[in-house]
Amino acid sequence: MSFSTVWRDYNTQRDRRYGVIPKLLALCGGYLKDKQKELLAITETLERASKLKEFGFALVGEQFESEKQLSKEIRALLVHCHYHHALLAKNAYTDIEHDLLDADAHMHALQSLIVGYHRRRIKI
Repeated sequence: MSFSTVWRDYNTQRDRRYGVIPKLLALCGGYLKDKQKELLAITETLERASKLKEFGFALVGEQFESEKQLSKEIRALLVHCHYHHALLAKNAYTDIEHDLLDADAHMHALQSLIVGYHRRRIKI
């Protein structure tokens, strides 16, 4: 697989995740009234990550760190969601959770490939 293909796939998964996060926040917001601070933090991290994405491959380290922070915040929110059985019973929630975790797993694997390409380029 070429670097450009890996980078394109990474951005596709990132866009997929960016599209699902607002749906998660909207759906969970009514159930997690005591977690408004966490919901706001996710929104801010998402905005920061979106802005960094505009740099393309430049600032890739900062992009990866921002995406890592976003993953951490989303996983913490999903843990809180699991305490609300009415939320878990919603098909929309389970679909969103699946999409987020799937995109996250793909992004993590693609990040490893990107780092490998970058290391090989530096050695040359």
